[in-house]
This record gives sequence, C-alpha cells and structure tokens, in this order.
Amino acid sequence: MEALNLAEPSISRRIDIGTHVVGDLSGIDSHLLMDEALLMGILKEALEAQSFTILGEQSYKFPGEESGVTGFYILSESHAAFHSYPEYGYIALDIFSCGDSRPDHVAAHVARALGADDATTKTIDRRASV
Repeated sequence: MEALNLAEPSISRRIDIGTHVVGDLSGIDSHLLMDEALLMGILKEALEAQSFTILGEQSYKFPGEESGVTGFYILSESHAAFHSYPEYGYIALDIFSCGDSRPDHVAAHVARALGADDATTKTIDRRASV
C-alpha cells in the first residue's frame, strides 16, 4: 500500500509505533463461533500468554441461536478484537501492539484453540512519519 503525499515532503524520519496483525481463520466448528464466553476466554488466554495488559473488555452475541459474536479487549499496548461468522466457519481477528508483546503469537494461539483448518494472517508495521 502506498502512502498518500498530501503536502510537500517534510518527513525527516519514520518511527516504529507497533505491530498490527489481522487474521482470517476458517474451517472452524460453527458451534464454537456462537459461544461468546468461549471466544472471549480463548482470546484472553492468548493475550495473557503473550504478556498483554488487559484494561477492559466488551462482547456482544448477536440475536438468534445461530448468530455470531463480536468482542474486543482494550489493552495498554492497544487493542484486540474479533468477529465470528458461524455460517461460514470463520472468525476475523484484529490485534495491535505498540509494545513488545507478539500479536502474531496471539493469532496462532486462537487458531489452534479453535481448531481452524486454515489461518491466514497479515502483519502491518505501524510507523509514524516525523
């Protein structure tokens, strides 16, 4: 992805801010993807295993027996979020860390815990131009 040049170049350097991992996990039992407590618990366990500091959490089970769940954790290092789609056996992950904790390891932990048949992640290095 190319940065937009909105002004005259005045950037003297770029500072690393953090690591952002987005993940697509597929081939998961739909019943697991409807279980709000299970999904929040798995993500919390994964975050704690990587020494993230949890400041708060919120989740929501959408209406209907076979509906998905969305949830997130506010972290001192940034955030971690997911949205499940039981009808597709799929969950989307979004984990950002501005510290030393490893969001890629969190995504791998969640994939293993849910028994995903396929896990694809993309890592984005967040940088500020100063």
